[in-house]
Amino acid sequence: MSGALVTAAEIARIAGVGSAAVSNWRRRHPDFPGPVAGTAASPQFSLDEVVAWLREHGRAVTVSPLGELWRWMSALRDPARPAAVLASTGAVIADGRQPGCGDGGTGLPQGFVDQARRLSADLGASVLFEELLDRWSQAHARQVEVTSAPVAALMADVVAVGDGSAPRTVLDPACGTGGLLSAMADSGAEVLYGQELDPDLAEVARIRLRLKSDTESVFSAGDALLDDAFPEHRVQAVVCNPPFGQRSWGRNELGYDARWSYGLPPNAEPELAWLQHALAHLDSDGHAAVLMPAAAAVRPSGRRIRAELVRRGALRAVVALPSGASSVHGMGTHLWLAGPPEDHGTPRILLIDAENVPASAASGDREGTEWPLVHRIVVSQWRAFLDGTGADSEVCRILPAHDLLDDEVNLTPSRHVQPEAVEAVDLRRLEEDGSRFRQGLMELSAGPPVVVEGVAEPPAVASLDDLVRTGAVRMWRGQSRRDSAREGVVEHLVITVRQGIARTEPTERILALPEEAVAEGDVLVFNGGSEGTRPADPAEYGAVPGPGVTVLRPDPSVVDGWFLAGTLAHGANRRQAGVMSSPGSRTRVDSARLSVPVRGLDEQRSIGRAFQRLARFNEALNGLAGDGHDMAQRLLDALAVGSVEPVEDPPHS
Repeated sequence: MSGALVTAAEIARIAGVGSAAVSNWRRRHPDFPGPVAGTAASPQFSLDEVVAWLREHGRAVTVSPLGELWRWMSALRDPARPAAVLASTGAVIADGRQPGCGDGGTGLPQGFVDQARRLSADLGASVLFEELLDRWSQAHARQVEVTSAPVAALMADVVAVGDGSAPRTVLDPACGTGGLLSAMADSGAEVLYGQELDPDLAEVARIRLRLKSDTESVFSAGDALLDDAFPEHRVQAVVCNPPFGQRSWGRNELGYDARWSYGLPPNAEPELAWLQHALAHLDSDGHAAVLMPAAAAVRPSGRRIRAELVRRGALRAVVALPSGASSVHGMGTHLWLAGPPEDHGTPRILLIDAENVPASAASGDREGTEWPLVHRIVVSQWRAFLDGTGADSEVCRILPAHDLLDDEVNLTPSRHVQPEAVEAVDLRRLEEDGSRFRQGLMELSAGPPVVVEGVAEPPAVASLDDLVRTGAVRMWRGQSRRDSAREGVVEHLVITVRQGIARTEPTERILALPEEAVAEGDVLVFNGGSEGTRPADPAEYGAVPGPGVTVLRPDPSVVDGWFLAGTLAHGANRRQAGVMSSPGSRTRVDSARLSVPVRGLDEQRSIGRAFQRLARFNEALNGLAGDGHDMAQRLLDALAVGSVEPVEDPPHS
């Protein structure tokens, strides 16, 4: 694999050590390979030289075939066309052929092509391509906007038709790598249209949808504003994450375009051009979900167009999303929901402030954001608004259009959403809460498991891949679709990523083989969430894993289940294996990148019992923290409005 490069962090993963160990090797060993590329702050090393050095010094080397292919792919990258090698690799995986340079592809070495084909046969074409796409997206996170899986899932749900089912036809005019259309395919959409300025990304999106779904899809390369590939198409839903701040979007060339029925957007308002493009492609009862910068809700340059959208009832809702909803920038992000203009009654608009949702579970793809809760709030409020049962709450406000048509037309949700009125204080409840809280503190006083300092030299590690190969652990992944004609399939409850992370009982059902069902002692790995690995709960026994859920079944005579779950939940394992990605993400667990310390069974069971006690301690602590927070907030509200007064010297209870 001559030419493949690795960073210091990747060297640590290959050697199964921490990054500090690699730094020590570089300082203490003069023969350690020197950087061959990169910068002083982020050096890159020859993979061949590093592997040779590690083996020469008796170090275990773990280079998975997938990791080798990715590093080789990185070495072949053309800086002028970052996605070209990914698109060409996808063509090899999907079509079994390598596109020539005349086809828009990039030449790939035959050895690379052969390895890609072998891995495709071993892992499955869709799994391999999603893994490579996920790594590519992480490597180009600052250059290419990729809609996160929780945001994509939210957008797919809010464009559902009246009965909650998926729209039949969907368009994404700025589809990138196809993340939003992939979410629409998962939701059940039947026909997908995508357009993307970068031809390589358009090809990536085409291959992605072809590999993962039987959904009919059509992709085109080009600028959707200047050269619309689907000018006559009208669809049931448009989803779009347009490029923000695109000053040269074509205003001079498109001054008399029929799409600007709400006003010609100024140069500084490209997002309003994308929104009107989306509206122009909707059929009579369709919905558009478009991500917008928060500034678009208040910029003076867009005031007149905002006013027209509100006055004519085309803009139905504005949702302020939590920070981090965008992968490229740190600015606030809103989700605008729109449809054809209303021709009856007084238009109303729903404003939802989900920017500061409590992070008690921190189970989203961005640290400190509880995305499942955001999803539930937004979808429930939106559907209630559509069926006429919506009402104001602490996170949303429904306003008639004329209340917003002032000199600013400020659509920022936080400006209009009012906090809930403080309820009358129930002193008896406060006393009971306080007593229960103190009792909980006493129960926690024993603290977490007692430990002593471990041995100086950490134990050797084995990859999960090794455990699976030797039969110590059986592993299988959830699937989005099962063949109903397959012999032996029966209906099972299905464990979804969101339910699994929230620890709620499975409710959905799917056809699956009985051997896929979860049993006592199994370990579940969820793609997303800071607590993405845990033993299965009793309520999950008999259910089967859904997409994004991996099941590990350890042989109890070799591997302790709690020990396995605890070591896989370790921070380094989460980062290396991708389980920190967002709920619903297509990232799979790479068993070669997960490591488990090599210990005797008695040691495993001892550590496993400590992991189990620590998990119970953590659950009790989180519950107590939530109860305490609610009690403190009620007291704060009551004190603020004068409903109660403090007692300076309370009697000891």
